[in-house]
Amino acid sequence: MVTGLLIITISLKTKVKEGNHLHIEFKKMSIQLNLDGLSFCIFNPALSCVESIYYLTIPPSTSPLVAEQQVQQFLKEERALCQDFDTIKVLHNNEQFAFVPEELFATELLFEYLKFNVPDYHNQIISHDTLKEEKMINVYIPNSSINRVLRETYGIFEYEHFTTTLLNILLMHNPKKKDAIYAHFDRGAFHLVVFKDEQLAFYNRFAFEEPIDMLYYLLFSLEQLSIDTEVTPLYLLGDIIRNSERYYLIYKYVRFIYFLPPQKNNPFCQNMDPTLARQNFILTHTF
Repeated sequence: MVTGLLIITISLKTKVKEGNHLHIEFKKMSIQLNLDGLSFCIFNPALSCVESIYYLTIPPSTSPLVAEQQVQQFLKEERALCQDFDTIKVLHNNEQFAFVPEELFATELLFEYLKFNVPDYHNQIISHDTLKEEKMINVYIPNSSINRVLRETYGIFEYEHFTTTLLNILLMHNPKKKDAIYAHFDRGAFHLVVFKDEQLAFYNRFAFEEPIDMLYYLLFSLEQLSIDTEVTPLYLLGDIIRNSERYYLIYKYVRFIYFLPPQKNNPFCQNMDPTLARQNFILTHTF
């Protein structure tokens, strides 16, 4: 089923008076390609707010051709997505990625980096992002078929892997890399990031079906890293709320748990509903 959620509606373009001139300021949009669909977030720079968020649900079992058709139809039906945007950024959120130390990276070895993470990587387009702060490269397979649909609709846009954006945001929250745990939740998976001894000590994505499986992956990873859950804070973001089985299970074993608040230097999220902002944390922190 196709679902659309409109949070706020404002005029398609914002007119800003600059001296004696009238400047038309176009909006920005971030798009997140998940395994179970797409999310769209429209930013209004003139009003410093997130104007609207839309969701398109596509079951993972959907064929690429049908998925393309559903995206094309959705973009035609949702009028707000048909306007001109100053900047568009697309995030690919999937398990098909691998981090490579910068000194070991070579473009002719892209397939080699993914052969243990991706069962069928032949005849696929492979992209890579640079994480300058960590001196490493994120090698991944983007959703090329949906990229093509978006390019036909909007023209040129930037794209990168979801994990690249997530890490950059967490480094803004914790620039000194103090000991901390971060867990970003999707519907059936979570990204676990651990900083220890002023460096990035661990990053992995775990798929799970039951909350108890999630807890096992979390506690086992922290045990292997010798993380003291009595003193090291855990920050939660993404698809998790306080009144949930996921939260209560973690709460039994980790002493200090916090929901990561919107970044202070991000004006777009300051007046958003906190739960909504947290559930769409990366999508709303793209700009």
